[in-house]
Amino acid sequence: MNRSSTRGMRLSAFGLVSVLALSATPALAAGGFVSASASANDGNLPGNAIDGNLSTRWSADGRGQFLTADMGSVLSLTALDIAWYRGNERASNFVISTSTDGTTYSTAFSGTSSGKTAALERYTFAARNARYVRVTVNGNTLNTWASISEVAAITGTTTPTPTPTPGTDVFGVKMIYPTKAGGETWFLKDDALKDTRFDPQDPITRNADGSWKMKSTQVRMHALTSTGYDSKKIPTYDRDVLAGRGYMQAANDWKNVEMTGFIKVNAASDMSDNFAWYARGGRHTDSLACEGSSYKGSLHYDGRVRWQKESWHVSYDQTAYKPGTSSLKGRWVGFKSIMKNVTSNGKPAVKLELWLNENADKVTWKQVYDITDSGQIGGDATHCGGAVDAMPITWGGPLATFRWDSASDVDFKWLSVREIAE
Repeated sequence: MNRSSTRGMRLSAFGLVSVLALSATPALAAGGFVSASASANDGNLPGNAIDGNLSTRWSADGRGQFLTADMGSVLSLTALDIAWYRGNERASNFVISTSTDGTTYSTAFSGTSSGKTAALERYTFAARNARYVRVTVNGNTLNTWASISEVAAITGTTTPTPTPTPGTDVFGVKMIYPTKAGGETWFLKDDALKDTRFDPQDPITRNADGSWKMKSTQVRMHALTSTGYDSKKIPTYDRDVLAGRGYMQAANDWKNVEMTGFIKVNAASDMSDNFAWYARGGRHTDSLACEGSSYKGSLHYDGRVRWQKESWHVSYDQTAYKPGTSSLKGRWVGFKSIMKNVTSNGKPAVKLELWLNENADKVTWKQVYDITDSGQIGGDATHCGGAVDAMPITWGGPLATFRWDSASDVDFKWLSVREIAE
């Protein structure tokens, strides 16, 4: 069994929960909850709202129906993500309340959903200690039904999230493309060791300046969607089917994304190796070869850049190298990998861009690669059921990965993955 296979098995077995917290009991479901109950249901059970699957739901008719979810222990809760069934057709009126003992509840949030998306929407509030989270639904703009596809707890540090200035993210880093309204986002928490949507897989340590250090020569750091990751919930790897529906595991898989990270190479055995920010697949392991699809934006330690298209694990096609910057040794560099679906000559295609911030000021970015894949990069999609070998990878996947090899000491900070508009 190779190392990447072992890592993948650890992640699959525990879904959204980071391997840094495997000792927690009982086991958490995809949204950070151990169980759920409800005031009533119509056969769509409350457990459906914490199973990490947007195609299932909890439902009950009547104003005042409520769903209660248990995190298993008292944690600092700062927000709740809710995916409303038919949330793109109607707006639901609701109240979020919390409790530490399951008896006495206090209101954390009261409002109305946007009515514009069936994906997860985030409702934030002042950090509070809680174990139980209750969502009480007081009807919607069409009827009296309460219907929730998924809930996910946002926990961790009580440090307030900075308010981004226009055009920048929560770290103050300039965005090339704006975040999609209501889209999926992930920003590395201030305490990365408590970030349940971040799986570095190898030990990381905090530097004095607040950045993080990784000392491993084979790194695959995963950022999970709010739905989490479970290979058992991927029904097919058939490339034509995935292209038709647009995702691998769930509708909010990472697809049209801007991935950002700042890195510094302190020691490397091979300066021709590279960082690769990639998405549009799941685990990259020999045991599930067809799950390993991706576009990999590559920044080499010597400054060269290129794109790699991985039709499956392991089947690569590469674009030509281009100059990007000077050696990365001993200096901070910002790196963005952007992929978004477009149309080229009336056919599906994927626009691929690489950007660098050479002085680490967060705002001065230069584009170093721009290519559109409508099939010309190549591929081997027929190995996994595709009708055309060179078909573009137009579907999303549950994992976005920050990868590097051959560097024994790397510092990193300000990692993020944001969904951008197609």
